[in-house]
Amino acid sequence: MHILLINPPDELGYALGVGMEFIQRYEPLGLLYIAAVARETGHHVTVIDAYARNMGPDELKKEILSIKPDIVGITTFTCSGAVVFELGQWLKKTLPGSMVVLGNVHASAYAKQYLENRCCDIVVHGEGEYTFLKIIEYFDKKCRIEDIPSVSFIGSGGNAVQTSSEGFIEDLSGLPVPARDLLDQGLYRPSPISNQMFVPGKNSQVKTMITSRGCTNRCTFCAVHRNRKIRFNDAVSAVNEMEILEKKYGASYIYIMDPAFLSDRNRIRDICSEIRKRNLKIRWGCDAHVSQITPELVKEIDGAGCYELSLGIESGNQESLDRINKGCTISGIENAVAAIKDNSDIFIEGLFILGLPGETYSDSLNTIRFSRKLRLDMAQFSILVPYPGSPLFYELREKGELDTGIRPDGSVDTSVWKRYSSYICFTDTAPIWVTDTLSPAELRRLQKKAIRSFYARPSQALKHLKRLRFNNLLKVIRILMKGFF
Repeated sequence: MHILLINPPDELGYALGVGMEFIQRYEPLGLLYIAAVARETGHHVTVIDAYARNMGPDELKKEILSIKPDIVGITTFTCSGAVVFELGQWLKKTLPGSMVVLGNVHASAYAKQYLENRCCDIVVHGEGEYTFLKIIEYFDKKCRIEDIPSVSFIGSGGNAVQTSSEGFIEDLSGLPVPARDLLDQGLYRPSPISNQMFVPGKNSQVKTMITSRGCTNRCTFCAVHRNRKIRFNDAVSAVNEMEILEKKYGASYIYIMDPAFLSDRNRIRDICSEIRKRNLKIRWGCDAHVSQITPELVKEIDGAGCYELSLGIESGNQESLDRINKGCTISGIENAVAAIKDNSDIFIEGLFILGLPGETYSDSLNTIRFSRKLRLDMAQFSILVPYPGSPLFYELREKGELDTGIRPDGSVDTSVWKRYSSYICFTDTAPIWVTDTLSPAELRRLQKKAIRSFYARPSQALKHLKRLRFNNLLKVIRILMKGFF
């Protein structure tokens, strides 16, 4: 049996315009975990990262035909949702004997539409490593599809049905490391213009890894971290993988993708101790909730290679933070930033959202002022997007306030999904949704103003000019002209 896993082409270029220059190419870890588990059980697996290879749909189809897979698994985000819709229909017509399986948040949110439009055979909800093994058994006629947890399929009545709620893996320690060897590592060189503070050397690698899953926070705009229960790899396993990335793959920097990496302080102390004991030189960064930050924690991670932290600050207005269930206060944000700056050399990136529910023009201006007040090294200002899979998406869909692409006759206009973009300042795209207190034009002006206001300050301009390579100067000017003015 030949299994093919695909990270498909997407339409980020439409959604981000010149902002695409900031996007890093990272390995599709979700697929590589599935590949590693399937390979461990003796199956032949091929992975195609069409996005990293700049493959268009036609080129991808040719490669698929050359492989003639038995099972095709495709990861599906909103930015690739339309491509997968057409690709899946082509697969079912061209290779009718192959089983097509979709996974990830967008496929889960639109499972009914993908299945009933004959784009796939199965949609996986939640974490897919062991579910995919059960799907292989089903393909081999060794089990019934009804007995596979957390999947949707076409039932006997011709409609999509789901077997259970989204599943997750309780014990992460049994998972192998992602099968990175199945991909050309040359595809993942750092992009010339980075949205991270770390600037790697010319020939160094930048990697990502996952050491835990789940998140106790319930931010209404978040489409990814839907499992409340946090599960961790043990400290030794986490550092084992870091060591592999440094010594085998030549990585000089790792971004840890966990939403709650810093939440277990005893584990973080053990990880930092293990890094120091092994004398690893690799630098790393991660996301952090401001409630996790203490001076003691900051000193611990600063001494173990932490280079930068991304804080989900979102807003400078307490009312807005409360509406999105952020679980923090303005003073808590200020204290967290101060704790980092007063106790370490760690760089801080602040993540902000403009146009939150109920937010006025004045509220957005207050968020912009707040970003300048904080001692941040970098800031991102996105506009609110009710991404499919988020609580806000379902809320607005029920109210009839959001164009989901689903038409009254049941057909799907997949072109709508291209408008789910949080950086309209770099494009001429209209936002998919705006709060009734702001217009699309006002949001576009606010986003440009936020970027200009934060980065045009002499201290910020000088800091980022030092990171600039001369051969990227024209690209940077083009980005500034579009994003600033």
